[in-house]
Amino acid sequence: MSKIYQIIFIAMVVMSCSKNEKPVNLGFKVSDLQTEETEAKIQELVAKMTLKEKAGQMLNIGLPLILKGEYWDVRDSVNFDAKKFKKIIIDYAVGSIHNTPQYPASREEWFRIVKKIQDSAMQNSRLGIPVLYGIDNIHGANYVNGSILFPHQIGVAATWNIELSKLGGEITSYESRAASLPWNFNPNADVAMNPIWGRIAESFGEDPYLISEMTNAYIQGSQEKGLQDKTSTAVCVKHFVGYGAGRNGKDRANAQIPENSLRQYFLPPFEKAIQNGAMGVMISSNAVNGIPCHLNKNYITDILKGELKFKGVVISDFNDVEFLIDAHESAKDTREATKFAVNAGIDLLMNPFDADIVDIIVDLVEKGEISKERIDDAVTRVLRLKFYLNLFEKPYNNPNEYPDFGSEKHIAINYQTASESITLLKNKNKVLPISSDKRILVTGYAANSINRLNGAWSRSFLGRDTIYNDPSKLTVIQAIKKQVGATKVDFVEGTDYLEDINSDLAVSKAKNADYIIVCVGEIPASEKPSDINELELPKVQQDLVKKLAKTGKPIILVMVQGRPRIIREIEPFVDAVIMAYLPGQEGGRAISDVIFGNINPSGKLPYTYPMYSGNSLTYYYKKADIRDINWGYDGFYPQYEFGFGLSYTTFEYTNLKVSKDTVVGKEDLKISIHVKNTGKREGKEVIQVYLKDLIATVSPDSKKLVRFNKIQLLPNETKTIEFVLVTKDFENVGIENKWIVEDGDFEVQIGGNSKDVLKQKVYFKN
Repeated sequence: MSKIYQIIFIAMVVMSCSKNEKPVNLGFKVSDLQTEETEAKIQELVAKMTLKEKAGQMLNIGLPLILKGEYWDVRDSVNFDAKKFKKIIIDYAVGSIHNTPQYPASREEWFRIVKKIQDSAMQNSRLGIPVLYGIDNIHGANYVNGSILFPHQIGVAATWNIELSKLGGEITSYESRAASLPWNFNPNADVAMNPIWGRIAESFGEDPYLISEMTNAYIQGSQEKGLQDKTSTAVCVKHFVGYGAGRNGKDRANAQIPENSLRQYFLPPFEKAIQNGAMGVMISSNAVNGIPCHLNKNYITDILKGELKFKGVVISDFNDVEFLIDAHESAKDTREATKFAVNAGIDLLMNPFDADIVDIIVDLVEKGEISKERIDDAVTRVLRLKFYLNLFEKPYNNPNEYPDFGSEKHIAINYQTASESITLLKNKNKVLPISSDKRILVTGYAANSINRLNGAWSRSFLGRDTIYNDPSKLTVIQAIKKQVGATKVDFVEGTDYLEDINSDLAVSKAKNADYIIVCVGEIPASEKPSDINELELPKVQQDLVKKLAKTGKPIILVMVQGRPRIIREIEPFVDAVIMAYLPGQEGGRAISDVIFGNINPSGKLPYTYPMYSGNSLTYYYKKADIRDINWGYDGFYPQYEFGFGLSYTTFEYTNLKVSKDTVVGKEDLKISIHVKNTGKREGKEVIQVYLKDLIATVSPDSKKLVRFNKIQLLPNETKTIEFVLVTKDFENVGIENKWIVEDGDFEVQIGGNSKDVLKQKVYFKN
């Protein structure tokens, strides 16, 4: 792509986002499809179905189940097993399929796979019902070869640019539909409260409001043209609810969530997602308060389907009905687990390895252990989504009708997202940006790997297979060499993830360098493989930094990781710290452009970066949480605050004004602030608005994020930024577990992060 095109496009994106205080309204509403005619068709079809056919619609299997060989066999082509295919697709009339053939197929291959399945289901089964194909397209259409691989969600959150989340959803949907994949098990709306959790990378961070806005924007991008549009996918928001709150931070770990916390922090992102058209919700694998979510009728039926009025499909996570037996020990066998899950309200059971669950459901209904009404409700929901996606008329898509698949336009948006995600956390004596005429040593575990930039869910589940990497994409070292010339750059591996390779050689080479760039990071992983036992960055990677520091040369630390690894011991030894998260295919280029000043960093932390693993609090802690050993209230000391991020310019906040000193009832509160670029180069700033309830019956949070806006300013330019707060913003969940606002003082706080803010007190009166 030409530089001119890229600059023009990026400018358009920036101009668009700088005006956005809130995501724009959907051009499409799911309710538009809820016609009497559609519902009549659904009910007519349900009435024709046998009990076994209904049970078949409630089954979601893994694609390898109908392929030749064992489920987990490594494959390089798709060969259907005729016998298994007929049993599952035709005899059982399976409702849904997920997963891949164990390799990333091209969009043309996906078309052939889906066409074979759909043609057989619609032409050879009794009622001709299409299959609903779902897939984990986590950061792009990651299982479709040649597609865009975006930064993971945590990086998108770090942009604080809702337009980029929207564009990410739009492109992912477009490229998914190019492969005839209409249902995406994404976005992740989990609230990531425990920093050791391995799936933080797949979340939008720790703040419910930021998560809600980013999730909503992604849904807009995915669905706003209407679910029947050939470029739209239906989203499946996950994981309901409390997946990110495991007590020990391990995958699928149990959580303790009181009712008021559930409603204050965990439900809002799902509520907004449902209000804005989400037609799929995936249930969390863990247990909350000792009750496995997959059998929690209160969560699924009473709250999700009742209170939140969710009309879409509730699907279990991978093999989690069996998880009720093996892990939770809440069911004695598959039959009992199935009964519990269906009666709790799950409509579609992801049972990847066999179809026995169909016969089990039939038996449970015939014996009166599951009502016919519950089955009809589940089947109605599954069929409704199929009708909304127009699968009865167009069950697959021509891959040649998607000219923008993997296009330069899509690459430009990906690069913009990666660039805006990168967060500068330290810049001692303005060591960055580096002049391109300097000699550079690049070293470290993450310096020369596309896989470590992409993370998990990248062509393969764990993203570790190098065979599928796009050779045109640059690692950090490759991008730096391209930037300044290979003759000015030395590269030494230094360390593996846990082992020293040649750190002494790195120290030797450093003697001839003007600057040292150390790229540390994590092994690509998700789910159980992402579990770790300590939050500290591995010792061998820290030791590399300590050895290099003895040379006296300036060190730039680049962290390629989804979660915040503890760097307390090495932070004093480095001159600059860059958080790159898992920046995707364009990450190497974006990191290099930030280091050498082609990009002015504008990312802000979407989580609190802890200094100690034993003092890991979210920014919205309670005052009692920070009581220190001297009985004071100075016990919150993160490495970096939530919302923090530096720029190569500086910004000044002045003239905070509120429209009134007292807010009465349903009145709005208007806020304005002057923001000035006081530096010498153009830059982007995220204005963050927080509210602090000074006194409340339920101990109030230190503050909560209620608005944000990302703007762009020229040197010496000042803009007046305005926000409007409504009654809902002042509310918190009270002692009776209902949203209320009590009469009293609130503090409006506004600034470039959660700590450095201007304050203005207002009084709220009901």
